[in-house]
Amino acid sequence: MKKSENIPSYKIAQIKNASIEKDFEFYRFEYFVSDIDHLKHPHRHDHFAIFFVTRGKGHHVIDFEDYELKPQRLFLIAPGQVHAWKSFEGVRGFVILFTKEFFSLTLQYKELRAYLFFNTAYQHTFLDLDKDVAAHLQHIFKSIEEEHIHHRSYSQNIIRSYINILLFELTRIYEQSIPVAKEKDSINQLLRDFEALVNKSFRTLHSVNDYAKLLHITANYLNTICKKRKGKSAGELIRDRMMLEAKRLLTHSDSTIAQIAYDLNFEDNSYFGRFFKKYSGLTPAAFRNEVKKETLTHW
Repeated sequence: MKKSENIPSYKIAQIKNASIEKDFEFYRFEYFVSDIDHLKHPHRHDHFAIFFVTRGKGHHVIDFEDYELKPQRLFLIAPGQVHAWKSFEGVRGFVILFTKEFFSLTLQYKELRAYLFFNTAYQHTFLDLDKDVAAHLQHIFKSIEEEHIHHRSYSQNIIRSYINILLFELTRIYEQSIPVAKEKDSINQLLRDFEALVNKSFRTLHSVNDYAKLLHITANYLNTICKKRKGKSAGELIRDRMMLEAKRLLTHSDSTIAQIAYDLNFEDNSYFGRFFKKYSGLTPAAFRNEVKKETLTHW
């Protein structure tokens, strides 16, 4: 399938225009925000990113939502998420960027998408920390910084271990803040598997039955657990993911509506238009025009 999207996707080296490829990087937030005009426009990463704000304020736009930068707030961005840095004022903190390949070399490797905060289907992209927890995590960030700066030639295994500790700590915090994540039963695992499949295959698989077959369950059962745990049917969750991608493309690409319909595997442009209007209240063209007006007003 021809890709019609033209949202830029950056590698770690491209974030600060480094001359060599990297699979890990660490920055102080105050340095990170200097000279990043290209990141003030909607973009994606091919890597995972953790942004921890300790001081200052500003705004960060992630998938059409405007999030405030404030002390003790930690953002978690997975590959493929569309975001843009909007404003900064005295921001301090830490930034960690790493690829799946870098992290997978840890002895306790766990698929990164299994961490709920890196599973974009959950759409919960930040954590607000209390003072004691923030201080504890800041110590971990500083330990990573110490290894990265002073022992660069021998630090990768140690850095991976620190990141592993950080992710386990964040998992504990996340589970305490999201009640459904506390439940460790097979139904929740099934739901996570479904959402991961949707995130991967929403362009080509549109029916509940398609996903139910891959999960070796019935479509009725899949709908039941989705309604119970997410408050929406499986079909609604699939449509939500389709709508998110359609909005991304209409907002951040110059592709025609026909090209976007093709990219999302709709039979024709008119069917895509009816689908989009049914679930957004606007035609694709009207939505794109509204976004342009809002951009001119606020950016």
